[in-house]
Amino acid sequence: MRRFRRNSVGVSRSGTSTYMRGDNTMRRTSIWIVFAVFLSSSEAAAQQEVSPPTPLTLEWCLERAAKANPEIAEESAAWDAAKERIIPAGALDDPRIAYEASNIPTGDLDFRSTPLSGQQFGLKQRFPFPGLLRNQKQAARSGSGAARANLEDRIQRIAGKVEGRWAMLGFAQRALDITDQNIDLVRQLSEIAEVKYRVGSGLQQDVLRAQVALTVLLEERLRREAAIAAAGASLAAILDLPPETSIPRTTALEDPSEVPNLESLIATLEATSPALQAARERITQAEREVEATRFAGFPDFDLGVGYRVRQNVSGDPVNGDDFLSAGVTMRLPVDRAKWRSLTAERRALVRRAKAAYRRSRAELRGELTSVHAELIRADRERDLLKTGLVPQARQSLDSSRSGYQVGRVDFLSLLDSQVRLLDAELQLERALADRRGAYAALEATLGEKLR
Repeated sequence: MRRFRRNSVGVSRSGTSTYMRGDNTMRRTSIWIVFAVFLSSSEAAAQQEVSPPTPLTLEWCLERAAKANPEIAEESAAWDAAKERIIPAGALDDPRIAYEASNIPTGDLDFRSTPLSGQQFGLKQRFPFPGLLRNQKQAARSGSGAARANLEDRIQRIAGKVEGRWAMLGFAQRALDITDQNIDLVRQLSEIAEVKYRVGSGLQQDVLRAQVALTVLLEERLRREAAIAAAGASLAAILDLPPETSIPRTTALEDPSEVPNLESLIATLEATSPALQAARERITQAEREVEATRFAGFPDFDLGVGYRVRQNVSGDPVNGDDFLSAGVTMRLPVDRAKWRSLTAERRALVRRAKAAYRRSRAELRGELTSVHAELIRADRERDLLKTGLVPQARQSLDSSRSGYQVGRVDFLSLLDSQVRLLDAELQLERALADRRGAYAALEATLGEKLR
């Protein structure tokens, strides 16, 4: 099942930022992330166990999506790539080794003609200004944290889509069942109308009306079968199942979970939403990049050592001793306008990251409110249909059927009662599916398991 367990998200302030930021090490452990990363690491894993169970459970679909959905695999690979950037970001440049054959006379082309000739070996290492590598590494670590949060958000979103499509498939299957039941019912009514017509107590138009109603239901059945095929294909696509996979019947759509309070959901949104966690990490990353750019505008140094191998040549005052040398080279960033522009660019990207965070927060609050309203509607509609309209429509049909058999109710009223029952039963199944989909979308938006 979709279970996401979180600790409280840490909140800190850095520099001039007034935004909450989560723990840079992403301490919120998700069982689904570990499961998804492990299983999506191999492309072959997505092709294993492609035979869905009968009946088709939501749990199986969620597990299948975690290991086979390509969007999750894509985000998992992005996180892996981001993690690998941390070490290089804080590492020194590779040292450089040099060789030089110096002061060789063009006439003799040897090292014995003059004391100045020799073979020089050198080693150089560049050292950036203190603080540059540390900030680069912190920026890369925040980028990795954002990638991990994106992965968790994608897992939550895919889980919500899976449940929504699973529920739509269940509705389409049950809608076909209800249509078949009504076809049987109309056939029974048609037989009753024919019997009454043959004995002279019924009307021919009642028989014709029954035949028309039956034809309409048979046409409706074709649409229901197409809807099942479409819903099955949609679910198979998100589960990365082969197109020829036979999708079995789903388990029951009924979900007894209570509707949560909207105010409490909004209050916990910033702590639970991986999308907002990713946005906070991107703010931190942008701030560290500002500092890294600032330190890059200071001088860096190249330290080098050299060793010259010489020959003992006549007239050499040191009798052919080898030479040792050392030196330092400093970069002079004299074009301060360039570095001021680069730092200003990074500060603008910080403002952009903060604005993106505010936008995401506002959008998620609006989405949470909208989905919660849909959940309340579906919940109330389910209760109204389940306890009111469906039983009433069934009683009305039974009463009309009994009345028609004894001549107290006309056939048109009987058909009308049958149509109302069909509509009520379909509305109930649709409400159950809508409630499932809305609850799943609510959890995906919130970023936390509520059931």
